[in-house]
Amino acid sequence: MARFSCPGSVRFRLAFWYVVTLAVILTASGVYWYWTLSRNLQGHVDATLMMVAKDVISFHLVESPETPQEETCRKLETFIREHNWSEFVQFVNEQGNIVCHTSNLLEARLPISAEALRALHTNQPLYETVNLTDARPLRLLTFPLAIDGHSHDVVQVAEDLGPLYETLRVHRWQLSLYSPLLLFILAIGGWFVTGRALLPVRRITNAVQRIRAENLSERLPVNRYRDEISELQETFNSMLERLEEAFTKVRQFTADASHELRTPLAILRGETEVALRWAKNPEELRATLESNLEEIDRMSRIIEDLLALAKSEAGEIPLALADVKLSDLLQDLYLQGKTLSEPKGIEFTLHMEVNQEIHLRGDQLQLHRMLLNLVSNAVKYTPDGGRVAIHLASDDHRARIRVTDTGFGIAAEHLPHLFDRFYRIDEARNRAIGGSGLGLSIVKWIVEAHGGQIEVASEPNRGSTFTVSLPLDGPPPKERELT
Repeated sequence: MARFSCPGSVRFRLAFWYVVTLAVILTASGVYWYWTLSRNLQGHVDATLMMVAKDVISFHLVESPETPQEETCRKLETFIREHNWSEFVQFVNEQGNIVCHTSNLLEARLPISAEALRALHTNQPLYETVNLTDARPLRLLTFPLAIDGHSHDVVQVAEDLGPLYETLRVHRWQLSLYSPLLLFILAIGGWFVTGRALLPVRRITNAVQRIRAENLSERLPVNRYRDEISELQETFNSMLERLEEAFTKVRQFTADASHELRTPLAILRGETEVALRWAKNPEELRATLESNLEEIDRMSRIIEDLLALAKSEAGEIPLALADVKLSDLLQDLYLQGKTLSEPKGIEFTLHMEVNQEIHLRGDQLQLHRMLLNLVSNAVKYTPDGGRVAIHLASDDHRARIRVTDTGFGIAAEHLPHLFDRFYRIDEARNRAIGGSGLGLSIVKWIVEAHGGQIEVASEPNRGSTFTVSLPLDGPPPKERELT
């Protein structure tokens, strides 16, 4: 688990951002609730001051104006004690002189600020937070007493904010203490949760690390739960399957290419050594050189075909798309096929099963190469006196070209591998005929590059039929290059 504990690991980053997110949430939540509590407590104090002020004003209004001032103050003190109020109350006349105050003020007096004096002219109550001479914070309500629209006395009611500030201080202390503790506990929980969540990823990592080129057949176990981890495992298994297939093809290709090139090189070496030791006249040397030239040509064809296939897979051979007249293309192919078939006495025919000129968007050079490979194969593997035919048909969207022969035919077990590189049905017969084993691979590449399909039907000793289907509009945009 050490790898997941380093600062750069996914587990560390998940846990870190989890803690940071929680810290932001807790801080924002703490600030919000502290602000809400402070406003609510102050609102409660203001509501209490307003209630006391209204009750005091009601008491003051019912008192007779002829009542002596001392008697009025004494009754006010009694009225407040009867209600068990702890607030400070003070009356100020319109000249700004203190008329009466409660005994709990002692020697202190409630201040009248300039802002409060300005508010008196508008008959509006004013809330303030002030300090007494002993630095005690007070919430002060200055309430003007208006009679017939004119201000007379002013009622001031105040409450000590010490208990409120103490409540807020305790709340701050609790937030400061318990929030980090809660954050620490959640961080530990998040660390273990992320470790638990990433455990399948760690298992996948260990399993992938055990896989080498020698054991690509191994697969990762897939969870029974259909979640992101199981999708990741299935994706890795799919990738391993493709890698195994690619490695197998590379090994087979390397072995086949080495075998194909080793044989002509061995022939060249053997014939050259024999000529050097035993040739006695120019005719024998000439025959040896001619045989060597044939093997060199054969190796050149193999190398050129390999380079063409390699470039096609790398997308380095773009299609030169243009309008192709299939009748003209097949006529040229027919003439070449006649030339190839005449030495073997093969009947070569062309059947145009269409009523009009067929135009196809494609690469004429590559299409000719593909069809010539099919025709030359049909001629090669057809015995003397046999038949080879080309058929052209079409519908509104596709052209279908069939190349049929009455040759040796192909057994059913060989058909799935027929287009594989260097695949040979009969090694001895193919070598005697001179094939490289790459012709049909090139045919399939060209057909698929044009967005088409190729199919083969064959029976041993009864011949074969290769059917190529090509879209008349050419390959789709993504297939406009030979890949």
